[in-house]
Amino acid sequence: MKTTNKTTKIQQSSRKLTRGLALRQLISQKFLALNHRRLDYLNRRPHRSFKMSRRRDYQRSLDLPGYVQMTVDVVGLLIKNRRIFTGLVLVYAVLTLLLASVMSQDVYSQLTDLVDESRQEGVVGGFAANFALFWGVFTSQLSGSAESSQGGSAQQVIGALLGLYTWLATIWLLRVLLAGKKPHLRDAIYSSGGPVIALMILAFVAVIQLIPASIALIAYSAADSSGLLDQTATLMLFGGGMLLLVTLSLYWLVSTVISMVIATLPGMYPFQALKLAGDIVVGRRMHILLRFGWAAILLLLVWLVVLLPIIMLDGAIKSSIEGLDGMPLVPIAATVMTSFSVVFIASYVYIFYRKMVESDDTKA
Repeated sequence: MKTTNKTTKIQQSSRKLTRGLALRQLISQKFLALNHRRLDYLNRRPHRSFKMSRRRDYQRSLDLPGYVQMTVDVVGLLIKNRRIFTGLVLVYAVLTLLLASVMSQDVYSQLTDLVDESRQEGVVGGFAANFALFWGVFTSQLSGSAESSQGGSAQQVIGALLGLYTWLATIWLLRVLLAGKKPHLRDAIYSSGGPVIALMILAFVAVIQLIPASIALIAYSAADSSGLLDQTATLMLFGGGMLLLVTLSLYWLVSTVISMVIATLPGMYPFQALKLAGDIVVGRRMHILLRFGWAAILLLLVWLVVLLPIIMLDGAIKSSIEGLDGMPLVPIAATVMTSFSVVFIASYVYIFYRKMVESDDTKA
């Protein structure tokens, strides 16, 4: 009996020892894996905290066409295949009109009344009033605050999903076209939506990265409304803080925008796309940010050239013909321009990404 008890105790001790060794081995393996990931990250990224990076360690060349030539390449590709891309723009615009609503005519009427009051008071002139109305429409459409309040946040979510699908369809079409094939629009609509979940995750990451810029804008608006910015020193302090926070958001967004192209590759996960995008843009963020800023300025000019005459025409028609105040000419035009903007930005970013990968090299 004593021998049996001793054997049982020995077996229990052996099991505990085996479990302890297995737990230690598991912890050791996890620690080694984390350390390997840390060393791999340090090898891929030249910057270190609280230590000035040397230029030779992080500078990377970016052998790309000039700003104008890059724009000509993108616009030329869109014009060459204008039939299919025009169809994509119209499909997205129609779906937005049917499912996500457009800029509320009431909102546009309120903007028009506000500008007319300023014009009557002599605050702004004729062209300045039209430009102020254009800017109000543009910023409202950009921020998503122009939609009708009847649909609520559901229509905004649907509009965002339609934008993501348009992004995916544009990149799918460009990839097939640059491969020398002739795609059909219906194939792009039906076949390009696979990475939409990954793209939604990356869009959520982009929203998080925009928090510093949002905080800066909210703080500036609150300080301005309270009269805190009347003093020059306070204005300079708030301006410097806003600049830093906005720069931080833009710094983060560069790699996220590139990852939204990488995520469309087959079998690519969203955070893996973020990792690869971070490796691509390291040492090049300022160059890439300037390119994206150039594309944004071009897009703003296109909005100005297209939408401003429509606003002037809308005002002339409604002032001369009664009963047309409810005609949503400007909201429909703004919806079509939003669709075009998504297609253009997706095309520019994708062509830029392809050329950047083709010219990729080691650290200079």
